[in-house]
Amino acid sequence: MIRMHDIVYRVHDRRPSELPPLAELQPRRPYPDGWFAVAFADELPPGRVLRRRFMGEDLVVYRTRNGVVRVVEPYCPHLGAHLGHGGRVEGEAIVCPFHHFAFGLDGACVRTGYGTRPPIARLVLREAREANGAILVWHHAAGAAPTWEVARRPMDGFPASFRQVSTLVDHPQDIVENAVDIGHIGPIHGYRNVRLRHPFTTHGPVFTIAATVERAMPLGDPLEVAFDIVVDGFGHLWVDASLPRLRAEAKFQVMATPIDPCRVELRYGVALRVERGPASARTLASRLLTVALGPLFRRDTERDFPIWEHKIYVEQPRLAKGDGPLMAFRHWAQQFYSPPAASNGRQRAAAISSGR
Repeated sequence: MIRMHDIVYRVHDRRPSELPPLAELQPRRPYPDGWFAVAFADELPPGRVLRRRFMGEDLVVYRTRNGVVRVVEPYCPHLGAHLGHGGRVEGEAIVCPFHHFAFGLDGACVRTGYGTRPPIARLVLREAREANGAILVWHHAAGAAPTWEVARRPMDGFPASFRQVSTLVDHPQDIVENAVDIGHIGPIHGYRNVRLRHPFTTHGPVFTIAATVERAMPLGDPLEVAFDIVVDGFGHLWVDASLPRLRAEAKFQVMATPIDPCRVELRYGVALRVERGPASARTLASRLLTVALGPLFRRDTERDFPIWEHKIYVEQPRLAKGDGPLMAFRHWAQQFYSPPAASNGRQRAAAISSGR
């Protein structure tokens, strides 16, 4: 649920002389349901505790000493301390910084800081998964349990990704819509001769689309790139790309997570793999190619940022031939919005599970 105080906070968190843009004052869409990333997996070694903003509230993300990932709502049910400010992992439990109450994997209090019998109290656990190098958290406005999972994507033979995290004014639907907005590829990204190889196709919370494009090069023939895109909800976009001229393949990952009604945290990664040559040479060449081209792919993605940050959501766009399957995408997108009457469901479910 989008709360008014979230919007007021965004307006007042500025210098008095700086007027917020219209796009920042008007949330484009409600918070969507689905899986959303709160961290890259390697940000969370055993024993680490992270604090993350997620749809207008804080979450605490931690990994136990045995490697189990947990995501919890941040406030200790004892006297309300924030576990993200001084909380620590001890074995398989997270320990509150205030009175050192410890909470186990199921969220239940397992001991106090005084050695006395622990009270009947528990943290509010959020559904979390570790997939494709990311920690994903489930959100549903009505508090419903997950009804689908993000598919695991293999990275065999690929080096560590070049990655970037950015915060910008936007909504996850706009970012995912970019994948089917064929018309913007030329004006914004400089590609030409766009050819769809596989039409926009939906499978429940997943859609796929594939295209081949050409990019003009300073020297020589244009660079042909074939994209195969798979999108799981609004929070996980995956691209397998082939670059025949470079004898290479690339894998892109884009994950947009709402942190308040008007902003998202965008996690982006790309890795390239050379297809020819001895194994040791391919490994080294793949690392070098990822380091060299990763920033170029990132800058190509960032060309969209100024447009995203200052646009509005047009419910009935005046489309033209060449725009791509935008309305088919928007029809698919409606499944990720719960009815308004259900918007307090998650909070009610959280209160029940915490004993409040």
